[in-house]
Amino acid sequence: MKQWLPSQPLILTPIIPLMWTTGWACMASAYIVLGIQPPYSIQLQESILLMSAAILVANIYNLILISQRIERYRDYSTYGPRTLLLAIVLIISIVMAWGQPKAILVPNHLNFFVGAFIILNFLQALLGEFFTLFERPITRRKLASIYLPTVSLCLSGLIIPACVNVHDSWQLPLWGCGCSLLIYFAWETWQNLPGILSKGSVNNSIMYELLVGINLASAMLAIISGVLFFALSMVGRKLIFGLYCFVISLPINGISALLISALQRYNNDYRYGHVKGKPQRYIYCGMLIMVLFIIAVFYLAA
Repeated sequence: MKQWLPSQPLILTPIIPLMWTTGWACMASAYIVLGIQPPYSIQLQESILLMSAAILVANIYNLILISQRIERYRDYSTYGPRTLLLAIVLIISIVMAWGQPKAILVPNHLNFFVGAFIILNFLQALLGEFFTLFERPITRRKLASIYLPTVSLCLSGLIIPACVNVHDSWQLPLWGCGCSLLIYFAWETWQNLPGILSKGSVNNSIMYELLVGINLASAMLAIISGVLFFALSMVGRKLIFGLYCFVISLPINGISALLISALQRYNNDYRYGHVKGKPQRYIYCGMLIMVLFIIAVFYLAA
């Protein structure tokens, strides 16, 4: 088996469940903000189950990669227990997702089981990131954090659906949580900005430069729209477009930041990249794509 196993654990595979769960929860919240019922059909559920099966196989494969190294790192007392914890979290997540696929994989509101599933995905992502960074060399170059956007995604998946479906008696404390999320997101964006804009061989990739543009645009949209919405809400006015931008920009920013941090850590020198001359134009193109996507979805839904 060791002959066909790669040298290091996979980077993105443990994070994909959190990306999906939070992304869907925030998308469903955006539909609710616009007064539209979140989409659901039997065909959609079956397609998602097929995709989740492929992700499950990849995560089991990644767990095998990690468990093969327990003997190598037996001097590190936490390596074995974290591997066992990752296996337990993966098993519980499988039981929950396949036991109630409609309620867990394509939820239209936040409940106890969806919240528990998001927390399990968050633990799986953190454990997977530990094993990812454990075997990769430390570089002097400032890289984008892989932990900060993971925390942001988890908080977004828990707080945004709760704020959107808020009842009168819970309005003030939940909006307080929403403001706290906005403050954390602004701090996380500022902390992660040098890593996002760091230069390296990965800048030769057009996809990477587009992701940087999408990340920067989504960060600006989330902060500006979030501040406007909460400020106007304090004086009794609700800016629906502002709430919609805030809800949809947060998960896009978290997912794009994780993709950027993963690309920076891949064992690839990107010598065949196609960025020539002025790479800033691809960043601007990514920002334009993000803005057009936000506007197009809003007007199509409205």
